[in-house]
Amino acid sequence: MEFSLKNLVRFILFAWLYCLVPSLSIAQTPNQDPITSVSAVNEPISQVLDRLSRNTGITFSYNPDHLEASRPVSINMTNKKLSEILTFLLPPDKFGYRFSGNQVVVFRTTISKPTDNPEKNALTEAAGNKPPKVITDTVFVSQIQTFRDTIALTDTIVRYDTVFIMRTVTRDKPITGKEIFSNQTKLSEEQTRDLKFEAGFSLTWLAARSLFKAPLTYSSKLDEYRDSNSGSIFSGTACVDLRMSYARLSLNTGVSYTSFNGKLDYSYSTSTGGYFQKDTLDAYYTLNNSDTSWFYVLDSAYLPIDLKAYRFKTSVSHQFVEIPFSLQYNHPFGRKLIYVNAGLIAGINTGSSGLMILADRDGVVEMQEVKFRPLVFSSVFGAGILVPVTGTITFDAGVMYRQHLSSVLNDFPIDLRSRALGIKAGLVWKL
Repeated sequence: MEFSLKNLVRFILFAWLYCLVPSLSIAQTPNQDPITSVSAVNEPISQVLDRLSRNTGITFSYNPDHLEASRPVSINMTNKKLSEILTFLLPPDKFGYRFSGNQVVVFRTTISKPTDNPEKNALTEAAGNKPPKVITDTVFVSQIQTFRDTIALTDTIVRYDTVFIMRTVTRDKPITGKEIFSNQTKLSEEQTRDLKFEAGFSLTWLAARSLFKAPLTYSSKLDEYRDSNSGSIFSGTACVDLRMSYARLSLNTGVSYTSFNGKLDYSYSTSTGGYFQKDTLDAYYTLNNSDTSWFYVLDSAYLPIDLKAYRFKTSVSHQFVEIPFSLQYNHPFGRKLIYVNAGLIAGINTGSSGLMILADRDGVVEMQEVKFRPLVFSSVFGAGILVPVTGTITFDAGVMYRQHLSSVLNDFPIDLRSRALGIKAGLVWKL
């Protein structure tokens, strides 16, 4: 009886455990069709399934070749059942799936057709055999492990340095200045038969003098003009130069402003009234028979009563706006050019200041009251050198002589012309 009681207790305990285990299993089994959300734009379907697995805790089992794991899909579903999402991702006409505990097994429902191989099909039909039927197997994956690698990215910074390499030449003879400046521009190489244009700016210092001429009737007055007028070393020209070159010839022009300066130092005197003072210098007599004749030697001097002296000392200046025209010949001289030129200058009088001696009487008159020619021409001759500074800039230096071809005065008996010797310096830019 004791044995039967023990067996009864054991049977009741076994029955209780048998009923308890299914209930615990049911309580621990997760929901096989949970509600979730997923969003993707042109992402591989494998990544979308992996995201669903992380969101729901359900593992997906599939054959990557059948599923085409790299096939891009786009989806945007919120608060949907997992089965609805899988139906959207896996078309029912091609794929099927079933839940197995905490897994979803994805399989392909369509069967691939046998490859069209005429030779293989012919041999099969000749042997009387039919192509075997393809049966889709279901593969259960018990556990899937996901491994994630940590990849460290290192940025590579590439820097490029400019390195200047100096070529060292060993020679018996010392290096000359010609070799040191071998990279400078050689102006003779630019004397081609192509039109070239240049522009520049120059300053010219002038030592100017006035030249006077007059008819014979004014010869005495002419001496007063020459003695009273003198030149000045403070004359000059500022010019904007334009140049057109072809081979060794150049045509020069531009616009300039010129000032001829000088000095006037003129004096004269006048007297009014006065008388003659007589003096007896000697007396003598002669006898003619019984008569005596006396003779007296007298001297007289004129003494002026009103004597006035005048002196005028002032500066004289004549200004012109000029347009020069000259033809220039350039000859190679090493890397430089030496040149000579000749031409004409058209000058427009823009004003004069100072005093002018009157031609018909003593005295002076203001320059503003004298008539000047509106246009007067001058001849010009020059020579100089062109030195390269950079590839586009040239230094121009030279000497020049110029003189008016006609008088600058209009309807005046005295002929006035200006002449000057100058030194020029300027820069020329290649256009």
